[in-house]
Amino acid sequence: MNEFLRYRFLVDSGVDVLFKREISSLQCSYQFSDDYFRFLLISSGSSLVQTSTEVSFFDLSVHNTSETLEEVNEDSIFSPYIFIIGRWSRDMLIGEVLVGDRKGAIVLIAEDKICDIDSIEELLEDMDVEDIHIVLKNDGDTVTALLSDGSGVMTVLEHSFYEFLDNRLLLAS
Repeated sequence: MNEFLRYRFLVDSGVDVLFKREISSLQCSYQFSDDYFRFLLISSGSSLVQTSTEVSFFDLSVHNTSETLEEVNEDSIFSPYIFIIGRWSRDMLIGEVLVGDRKGAIVLIAEDKICDIDSIEELLEDMDVEDIHIVLKNDGDTVTALLSDGSGVMTVLEHSFYEFLDNRLLLAS
Protein backbone atom coordinates (compact mmCIF):
# COMPACT_ATOMS: atom_id res chain seq x y z
CA MET A 1 0.00 0.00 0.00
CA ASN A 2 2.90 2.35 0.70
CA GLU A 3 3.99 2.06 -2.93
CA PHE A 4 0.53 3.10 -4.14
CA LEU A 5 0.54 6.06 -1.75
CA ARG A 6 3.98 7.16 -3.02
CA TYR A 7 2.79 7.09 -6.64
CA ARG A 8 -0.48 8.75 -5.65
CA PHE A 9 1.56 11.59 -4.10
CA LEU A 10 3.53 11.97 -7.36
CA VAL A 11 0.34 12.10 -9.41
CA ASP A 12 -1.20 14.64 -7.02
CA SER A 13 1.99 16.70 -7.29
CA GLY A 14 1.54 17.02 -11.05
CA VAL A 15 4.06 14.49 -12.35
CA ASP A 16 3.35 13.95 -16.03
CA VAL A 17 2.21 10.42 -16.82
CA LEU A 18 1.22 8.48 -19.92
CA PHE A 19 -2.39 8.65 -21.11
CA LYS A 20 -3.30 11.58 -18.83
CA ARG A 21 -5.51 13.24 -21.46
CA GLU A 22 -7.32 10.01 -22.29
CA ILE A 23 -7.88 9.18 -18.62
CA SER A 24 -9.08 12.72 -17.86
CA SER A 25 -11.51 12.52 -20.76
CA LEU A 26 -12.86 9.19 -19.50
CA GLN A 27 -13.28 10.57 -15.99
CA CYS A 28 -15.09 13.62 -17.34
CA SER A 29 -17.46 11.36 -19.31
CA TYR A 30 -18.14 8.73 -16.64
CA GLN A 31 -17.38 10.53 -13.34
CA PHE A 32 -15.51 7.65 -11.71
CA SER A 33 -13.65 8.24 -8.44
CA ASP A 34 -10.45 10.21 -8.04
CA ASP A 35 -8.76 7.13 -6.54
CA TYR A 36 -9.55 5.06 -9.64
CA PHE A 37 -8.37 8.00 -11.77
CA ARG A 38 -5.04 7.99 -9.90
CA PHE A 39 -4.79 4.21 -10.23
CA LEU A 40 -5.21 4.51 -14.01
CA LEU A 41 -2.56 7.22 -14.17
CA ILE A 42 -0.16 5.10 -12.14
CA SER A 43 -0.80 1.75 -13.78
CA SER A 44 -1.40 2.61 -17.45
CA GLY A 45 1.49 1.45 -19.57
CA SER A 46 3.51 0.20 -16.60
CA SER A 47 3.67 -2.42 -13.91
CA LEU A 48 4.23 -0.03 -11.02
CA VAL A 49 1.30 -1.38 -9.04
CA GLN A 50 1.53 -5.09 -8.33
CA THR A 51 -1.61 -6.90 -7.27
CA SER A 52 -1.87 -10.09 -5.24
CA THR A 53 -4.58 -11.78 -7.30
CA GLU A 54 -5.31 -12.75 -10.84
CA VAL A 55 -7.64 -9.77 -11.27
CA SER A 56 -7.27 -8.26 -14.72
CA PHE A 57 -7.97 -4.58 -15.25
CA PHE A 58 -9.09 -3.25 -18.61
CA ASP A 59 -6.50 -0.95 -20.11
CA LEU A 60 -6.69 2.12 -22.31
CA SER A 61 -5.12 0.33 -25.25
CA VAL A 62 -5.18 -3.23 -26.52
CA HIS A 63 -2.23 -5.27 -25.27
CA ASN A 64 -3.04 -8.76 -24.11
CA THR A 65 -6.79 -8.29 -23.94
CA SER A 66 -9.29 -7.93 -26.72
CA GLU A 67 -11.27 -5.19 -24.98
CA THR A 68 -10.23 -1.70 -23.97
CA LEU A 69 -11.62 0.18 -20.99
CA GLU A 70 -13.50 2.58 -23.23
CA GLU A 71 -15.00 -0.14 -25.46
CA VAL A 72 -16.24 -2.16 -22.51
CA ASN A 73 -18.03 0.84 -21.02
CA GLU A 74 -19.44 2.15 -24.30
CA ASP A 75 -21.09 -1.23 -24.90
CA SER A 76 -22.20 -1.79 -21.29
CA ILE A 77 -25.84 -1.57 -20.23
CA PHE A 78 -24.50 -0.30 -16.89
CA SER A 79 -22.71 2.78 -18.32
CA PRO A 80 -24.76 5.47 -16.60
CA TYR A 81 -24.66 3.58 -13.30
CA ILE A 82 -21.49 1.50 -13.05
CA PHE A 83 -18.08 1.88 -14.68
CA ILE A 84 -16.64 -1.53 -15.57
CA ILE A 85 -12.94 -1.63 -14.63
CA GLY A 86 -11.89 -5.26 -15.05
CA ARG A 87 -12.45 -8.94 -14.48
CA TRP A 88 -12.40 -10.72 -11.12
CA SER A 89 -12.66 -14.08 -12.82
CA ARG A 90 -13.68 -15.47 -16.19
CA ASP A 91 -17.38 -14.76 -15.61
CA MET A 92 -17.28 -11.94 -13.02
CA LEU A 93 -16.76 -8.29 -13.91
CA ILE A 94 -15.56 -5.59 -11.49
CA GLY A 95 -17.21 -2.18 -11.56
CA GLU A 96 -17.34 1.09 -9.67
CA VAL A 97 -20.75 2.55 -8.79
CA LEU A 98 -21.12 6.00 -10.36
CA VAL A 99 -24.33 7.33 -8.76
CA GLY A 100 -26.48 7.20 -5.68
CA ASP A 101 -25.77 6.46 -2.03
CA ARG A 102 -23.21 3.81 -2.96
CA LYS A 103 -21.23 6.06 -5.34
CA GLY A 104 -17.62 4.87 -5.41
CA ALA A 105 -18.36 1.35 -4.15
CA ILE A 106 -16.69 -1.53 -5.95
CA VAL A 107 -19.02 -4.29 -7.11
CA LEU A 108 -18.77 -7.74 -8.68
CA ILE A 109 -21.14 -8.34 -11.59
CA ALA A 110 -22.15 -11.89 -12.53
CA GLU A 111 -21.72 -11.80 -16.29
CA ASP A 112 -23.70 -15.02 -16.79
CA LYS A 113 -26.78 -13.25 -15.36
CA ILE A 114 -26.54 -10.41 -17.89
CA CYS A 115 -25.15 -12.04 -21.04
CA ASP A 116 -28.51 -12.11 -22.89
CA ILE A 117 -29.78 -8.79 -21.49
CA ASP A 118 -29.98 -5.76 -23.79
CA SER A 119 -31.00 -3.02 -21.34
CA ILE A 120 -31.26 -2.10 -17.67
CA GLU A 121 -35.05 -2.17 -18.02
CA GLU A 122 -34.92 -5.78 -19.25
CA LEU A 123 -32.57 -6.74 -16.42
CA LEU A 124 -34.85 -5.17 -13.80
CA GLU A 125 -37.81 -7.04 -15.32
CA ASP A 126 -35.86 -10.32 -15.03
CA MET A 127 -35.13 -9.43 -11.39
CA ASP A 128 -38.88 -8.96 -10.78
CA VAL A 129 -38.43 -5.36 -9.65
CA GLU A 130 -41.79 -3.67 -9.10
CA ASP A 131 -42.58 -0.25 -10.58
CA ILE A 132 -39.64 -0.36 -13.00
CA HIS A 133 -40.57 2.91 -14.69
CA ILE A 134 -40.51 4.72 -11.34
CA VAL A 135 -37.18 3.11 -10.39
CA LEU A 136 -35.64 4.11 -13.74
CA LYS A 137 -36.52 7.78 -13.19
CA ASN A 138 -33.85 8.04 -10.47
CA ASP A 139 -30.32 6.73 -11.07
CA GLY A 140 -29.79 6.13 -7.36
CA ASP A 141 -32.94 4.01 -7.15
CA THR A 142 -31.81 2.05 -10.20
CA VAL A 143 -28.47 1.24 -8.56
CA THR A 144 -30.23 0.30 -5.32
CA ALA A 145 -32.45 -2.12 -7.26
CA LEU A 146 -29.44 -3.61 -9.06
CA LEU A 147 -27.67 -4.13 -5.73
CA SER A 148 -30.70 -5.60 -4.00
CA ASP A 149 -30.07 -8.70 -1.93
CA GLY A 150 -30.97 -11.92 -3.62
CA SER A 151 -30.76 -10.63 -7.19
CA GLY A 152 -27.51 -12.49 -7.76
CA VAL A 153 -26.48 -9.93 -10.35
CA MET A 154 -24.18 -7.77 -8.21
CA THR A 155 -22.32 -7.95 -4.93
CA VAL A 156 -20.65 -5.02 -3.16
CA LEU A 157 -17.00 -5.84 -2.46
CA GLU A 158 -15.81 -2.61 -0.87
CA HIS A 159 -17.13 0.89 -0.22
CA SER A 160 -14.38 2.62 -2.24
CA PHE A 161 -11.67 1.93 -4.78
CA TYR A 162 -9.04 2.78 -2.18
CA GLU A 163 -10.46 0.13 0.21
CA PHE A 164 -10.63 -2.32 -2.68
CA LEU A 165 -6.92 -1.86 -3.38
CA ASP A 166 -5.94 -1.89 0.27
CA ASN A 167 -8.06 -4.87 1.38
CA ARG A 168 -8.09 -7.10 -1.66
CA LEU A 169 -5.37 -6.39 -4.19
CA LEU A 170 -2.11 -4.69 -3.32
CA LEU A 171 0.90 -6.69 -2.29
CA ALA A 172 2.45 -5.64 0.98
CA SER A 173 5.73 -3.86 0.42
